[in-house]
Amino acid sequence: MTKTLLAALLLVGSQAFAQQKTVTGKVTSEQGAPLAGVSIVIKGTNTGTSSNSEGNYSIRAEVGQVLQFRFIGSALVERTVGADDVISVALRRVAMDLDAVVVTALGQTAEQRSFGYAQQSVQGAEIAQTQRENFVNALQGRVAGVDVTSTSGVPGAST
Repeated sequence: MTKTLLAALLLVGSQAFAQQKTVTGKVTSEQGAPLAGVSIVIKGTNTGTSSNSEGNYSIRAEVGQVLQFRFIGSALVERTVGADDVISVALRRVAMDLDAVVVTALGQTAEQRSFGYAQQSVQGAEIAQTQRENFVNALQGRVAGVDVTSTSGVPGAST
């Protein structure tokens, strides 16, 4: 009997320490404008939410867990849940490197590493060095499978 009573006390005691609470707050930009659609995730879990149009959010978390605030074009911010029920953050804009993004078709983009095949790319400097009449003519001979033809065969005709 004493063993079961001791086990029950241990279970109840551990639940008392691991109680969740509701954390609320507001996400803003550096200038103080509210940010909508910011992803707030508890680090190491799939639990998350996003900020509303006024930048406000609400999430259930335990003391000691880390909240991660993510927004496109902004630096990742992490805050540890403590005694406070309100955690407000201001996200800082950062320069993004878009070299690894490929436009595939009709404005759809994907990361270059996600493709199972090779892609070719033409840098702006290469296009400028060709000193051709227009951008389309500058692609001639630079990308495999691209055939640039003129409409009439006369030099300077549209392509």
